[in-house]
Amino acid sequence: MASDQLFCVNRLYAVRPDGKKQRLFSASNNVTGPGGSPDGVQATVKANELPEMGVNQLVLNAGTKLVPYIELSTSDGMDASDSIWSVPILRNGSPDYLESADLGVTVDLPAAFPVNREVPVGSGYTVADGDRIQIGGATYFISSENDTA
Repeated sequence: MASDQLFCVNRLYAVRPDGKKQRLFSASNNVTGPGGSPDGVQATVKANELPEMGVNQLVLNAGTKLVPYIELSTSDGMDASDSIWSVPILRNGSPDYLESADLGVTVDLPAAFPVNREVPVGSGYTVADGDRIQIGGATYFISSENDTA
């Protein structure tokens, strides 16, 4: 479907097996996804135009989940199929990416969803046994989109 970029803040949290939640990343949607991802297609593809995510010093161990959240700045809805989350990580020190599917980004928010309410938009990525994960270390693209058609 046709889509426009949401007015929101995108966030990533580490959620430990004991339920403790810690914010790892937070930035405005227009910064995290320059040009948006209309119809699920990333508008900005040149590496020099993408934002850089510094390495977060927190190391995530087995069983910890990396969960995507958004907080809307205007009352709107979200279309997960048009949204793109491409997050750089270091897995045991080697660069890699977690994409929307890895993060379980499948949550559609209904039109006129309330503002200033943080909500998870994916089931999250669970760190596997033997892995140590840090987010950041490369360019990234995160764009949360709504339906316009």
